[in-house]
Amino acid sequence: MSIEHGAARSNTPRLQRIIRRRNLHAFVGLGRTQLDQMIKRGEFPAAIKLNDGGRAVGWLEGEVLEWQRQRMSKRDDQARQ
Repeated sequence: MSIEHGAARSNTPRLQRIIRRRNLHAFVGLGRTQLDQMIKRGEFPAAIKLNDGGRAVGWLEGEVLEWQRQRMSKRDDQARQ
C-alpha cells in the first residue's frame, strides 16, 4: 500500500457505533427518566431512530463521547474557580 493511498483512506468517514438504550446507562450513569428530561432540555444528544417505526433507537458513540468531554470540561472549569 502506498502512502498516498493510505492518506486517502484516513479521510474516509468511519462508521460510528450505536449505543442502544439498554446499554446507555453503563456509559453515562444516568437513568431513563433523567436522560429523557435532559434530552428535552437539549442537555444530552437526542436518539436516532433505527427503523421507521421509531421503537428501536440508539445514540451515536461520538455524540455521547462529546457529551462526556463537555461534562469533564465543565468539571475542570469549576475546579479552577
